[in-house]
Amino acid sequence: MPTFAYRALTVGGERVAGELEAADSRTAIVRLQENGLIPIDTSPVRAKAAAGQQRARSTKAGKHVSQITRELATLIGAGQTLEGALGIVAEELRHKELQAALGRILLNVRSGVSLSESFAQEQTFFPSIYVSMVRAGEAAGRLDKSLLELAELRERTEALQAKLTSALIYPAILVLTALGSVTLLLTVVVPQIEPMFANARGKLPASTQMVLAISHFVREDGTTMLIVLMLLLLASQYALRMPGPRRALDRAMLKAPLFGPLLRERLTAQLTRGLATLLSGGLDLPQALVVARGMLSNSEAQVRLDQVTSRVRTGRTLAESLTEAGIIAPVAVKMLRVGEESGRLQSVAMHLANAFEDKVSLRLQRLVAVMEPAMVIVLGLAVGGIVTSILTAVISVNDLAF
Repeated sequence: MPTFAYRALTVGGERVAGELEAADSRTAIVRLQENGLIPIDTSPVRAKAAAGQQRARSTKAGKHVSQITRELATLIGAGQTLEGALGIVAEELRHKELQAALGRILLNVRSGVSLSESFAQEQTFFPSIYVSMVRAGEAAGRLDKSLLELAELRERTEALQAKLTSALIYPAILVLTALGSVTLLLTVVVPQIEPMFANARGKLPASTQMVLAISHFVREDGTTMLIVLMLLLLASQYALRMPGPRRALDRAMLKAPLFGPLLRERLTAQLTRGLATLLSGGLDLPQALVVARGMLSNSEAQVRLDQVTSRVRTGRTLAESLTEAGIIAPVAVKMLRVGEESGRLQSVAMHLANAFEDKVSLRLQRLVAVMEPAMVIVLGLAVGGIVTSILTAVISVNDLAF
């Protein structure tokens, strides 16, 4: 989704600047207005490389941001002044770029700028959900609690992401091992044995002839094929940076028979966790939906959540709007309907977030548990098939010699 740089005014007349993701300039202006800002101008960010570097820096600094958020909450809750808390946290930080950002934030706070607007000027490290939560905490006089909720939200999100990454490491190693083993057999082992079959090629088993043909192809055209695959991969990565192809892929993933249900459950965990945290931080439901949008990992789901927000603003219920959107699990929609009707939407959303985070983790473990032996079997069949084909040919050649 495109990134737009903006300049805007707060209700108090303070000038702020930053970046946000939106489908187009009009959507960016609407989102700024929904966040309580008065837009001055918005323009698309042209420097994609710089944006990519910012995202990389933000990802690397993620744990540090969570750490300083919790430390700020603890210090402010213990009675430390905001300036003092920022100074202590910045002094102890070991991430140079984030430390510099905190230094600029401290200078802004000392000059009278609010903490939320200071964070908004450093969106490389502090996204819109961060700024909105801090702004709500400032307005409600519960900044320490909002920061603590933010820290817990970030830590839970990072923990779930770590589980997803860890679960995929072993299957990735198996795939690389399988490709390496088969390539080694086809490019090293088979060529050494092939001269034995020079005088009996027409009488070799079909499986052996196929292995020899594949070996020839890999040795003669393997480099070209690898280059083509790499170019296709680079082209795919470039295409997925554009809104249209990315949304098409995300829409297809939601409908995929195997990964679709898992993705929908993850979206349920992300949305309900965001709603629970934002509602407890003092935001009303439409504002919480706007901010929670940035927590969703699927661009198609983000667009549908925009539609949900619009329906809620016109008086429709959240459960009814989510049913039409179809981006979260049906059982979660039913429970959210009960929460709306009973006035306990925040607590129900928190319960759903905990339940679906555990469910996603368990489903992923089961999926990996099935994938691992399946990949081992495929690897065994591939290697065993090549070896068996060669041995069968060797036996055939020996029989012909007699």
